[in-house]
Amino acid sequence: MRAARIWLRALAVVLAIGSNVLAQVVSAVTGDYGPRPQGLGWAIVFVLVGVDYAVCAIIAWKIVRSPIAGWVMVGASLFWAAGAWYPITRSNGWVWPVLEGVTDLWAVLVGILVLCYPGGRILARFDRIVVLVVMAAFLVRFVGILLFSSPAPADCGCVTNVYAVLPSEDADFWLGVAWRVVGLALMLTVAVRLTMRWVSSTLPARRVAFVMPLALLLWCYGTVQDSLSFALDWDSGWLQFIPPFAIALIPPSFVAGVFYARGLRSRVADLVIVARDKVDRSLWESSLARTLHDNSLRVYWWDEQLNGYETSGGERRPNGSVVDRPGRSTLDIDSDQGPIALIEHDVALSQDDRLLDAVSSALLLSVDNDRLRHRLERTLQEVRDSRLRIVEEGYLARRRLERDLHDGSQQQLVSLAIGLRIATSKAQSAGHGELVADLERASAQLADALRELRELARGIHPTVLTDGDLRSAIDELAQRSHLPVEVRVEIPDRLSEVVEETIYYCVAECLANAAKHSGARNCAVTVTRSDHTVSVVVKDDGQGGARVEPGGGLEGVRDRVEAVDGHAEVQSVAGLGTIVELTIPLT
Repeated sequence: MRAARIWLRALAVVLAIGSNVLAQVVSAVTGDYGPRPQGLGWAIVFVLVGVDYAVCAIIAWKIVRSPIAGWVMVGASLFWAAGAWYPITRSNGWVWPVLEGVTDLWAVLVGILVLCYPGGRILARFDRIVVLVVMAAFLVRFVGILLFSSPAPADCGCVTNVYAVLPSEDADFWLGVAWRVVGLALMLTVAVRLTMRWVSSTLPARRVAFVMPLALLLWCYGTVQDSLSFALDWDSGWLQFIPPFAIALIPPSFVAGVFYARGLRSRVADLVIVARDKVDRSLWESSLARTLHDNSLRVYWWDEQLNGYETSGGERRPNGSVVDRPGRSTLDIDSDQGPIALIEHDVALSQDDRLLDAVSSALLLSVDNDRLRHRLERTLQEVRDSRLRIVEEGYLARRRLERDLHDGSQQQLVSLAIGLRIATSKAQSAGHGELVADLERASAQLADALRELRELARGIHPTVLTDGDLRSAIDELAQRSHLPVEVRVEIPDRLSEVVEETIYYCVAECLANAAKHSGARNCAVTVTRSDHTVSVVVKDDGQGGARVEPGGGLEGVRDRVEAVDGHAEVQSVAGLGTIVELTIPLT
């Protein structure tokens, strides 16, 4: 289907251009130009006008949604050649009356092209009436030529009109005069209407129709000139080139206006970049007004709580304040979730529905991006909060378990150890050596169990953090390490229990890695605090090359820090040691 449409359009363009070129070649060969101007200059101008319409038709088919404009241009190009074919066919009574009747059909098509600018469709009632009137006038002239036109052979060099029912030698002249009067009146009406609309309209309307009024006025002048030449047999000289120039200016004006509107659509895409981070209502409204060259443009945003629209400044829009304003139109923008915005714009922009579609798509994309961003931020915050709650609950559970061990099992074991020592003393006093030996072995086993229980309790929760502070806890880790550790803790106040526990276990893991894997001789631990964060740096002078690997100790350090919304960074170059830097927010 698409291929057939392309071939049909290509055939129409070839016929239109070929007809114009062939008509000039045949006229030059036969030397028969009839009443038309002749010469090489006029032949070139004549052909260029036809080619101009055909080329613009190809462009119009590409850029205008409706194919009507392209076919009207091709038709105008094809019937533009009828004026050249008419003198050549005067020897055929069946052909020349038809060609003479359709000689000015190109003018009718050009008028339709002007009225369907720029959307390719005739929408206004006045424009439809003008089209009906000009078509009726053309049909009257066409039928009149067929039925009545019979000029004297000596005057026109033509044979008898075989269609003539009531032959008249003056019918052709008066039909021509009437046609020109009606056509000029309609052209002036359309030209004045378009000019007044252009002058009184706003900037968007002027930019969309910036050349068409000039071309139409020049065409009106050319029609007046042609009418005077026809009625008074006046030789206009070089002025004869003004009408074809004005006629040739109309299709480029049509195409230029459409290209301008397409340029606006491409600029609308930049609005997505303007609002890529957040839909700033005032910025969006001003950017859209600047893009569409409509300073009076207003955007009203839907508010669910108000159940109505409000301005970018937050003021509620009175009902009916937009629709009733003359020269204005509205664009409703809705999504699956309900209304989004209402754009009040110049009515001239309504002629380009693709432009308004681009505006709707840009705003919808910006709003959707904004909604997704808020939803993602809300989800991430919920994940952070839930992760922090899990960390806090784990901390409290470990502390309760450590307290239970300390106050329960550990105290019972201590009491048992005291009881064993008392029993051992009594056995020694009674002289039971074998019993003393058994009691001493039981006491040693109990001491080992008590020591293991304390180590277990310290692994569950460091008691030193509860009884002391972070500085003393890190000092204890340094004393237990197999390497010399330099400790510098510059924190005047206590931190939250979760943060202190996180720092304690991370430092413990880093010191353990340095002692086991790095081959270091010295380590250093530095803890500093700023207004909103605490920084921990653990570095050694080992062999380096440490990496965060799945299941490794450094991955556990990173997970602990990120669980409290912090950040862990490992810098480890082979031969230069390892630096682990932790940054934890205090909020």
